[in-house]
Amino acid sequence: MAEPLPETPFREAPHDLNEVADHLEPPEGYRVEIIDGSLLLSPTPVSAHAAIATDLTLALAPVLPRGCKPVQNVTLLIMPSGERYVPDLVLLPNGLITKDQWKFPSYEALLSIEITSPGNAETDRVKKTRGYARGEVPAYLLVDMESEELTLFLEPEGGVYQKQVHPDSEGVLHLPGPFTGPIDTSDLFAFPS
Repeated sequence: MAEPLPETPFREAPHDLNEVADHLEPPEGYRVEIIDGSLLLSPTPVSAHAAIATDLTLALAPVLPRGCKPVQNVTLLIMPSGERYVPDLVLLPNGLITKDQWKFPSYEALLSIEITSPGNAETDRVKKTRGYARGEVPAYLLVDMESEELTLFLEPEGGVYQKQVHPDSEGVLHLPGPFTGPIDTSDLFAFPS
């Protein structure tokens, strides 16, 4: 007869998803996010996705507020909900960026950018839009690869963005202060077939 397994009370298991996420070791090329109370493992994006992140970094460089820097592969903690997002690009004050820091409160970001992928488009369009607004990120740029559209969400209030801005007919996206001007997005989706 087999010996019974020792009883381990569930209350001793980690209940905090952030604690669990901190201890996960995802496979190379994957990242861990907490969205709507669930742990989500996402694969590395395709080259067009990465190229758009680079193009946006270059487009933003001349209009960045003084003392800020666009960074990739960092985690934003959505304080009211305990969620954590890994935006494709986020604009943070230089003073927050240190050698070992990889998690930041969402309200410290000036702009968060998500570029949709086939497996997560609805998450970026709906859940993260709501999450960034709840987390008081003042500006969220959604780059929709499927529709080839950009939407800049502004003025979070009560967990909802009050304003949406799209590029004009020339592809110029007007950014709010503290940015010092607009960016040209006309060639953002120009890829060979």
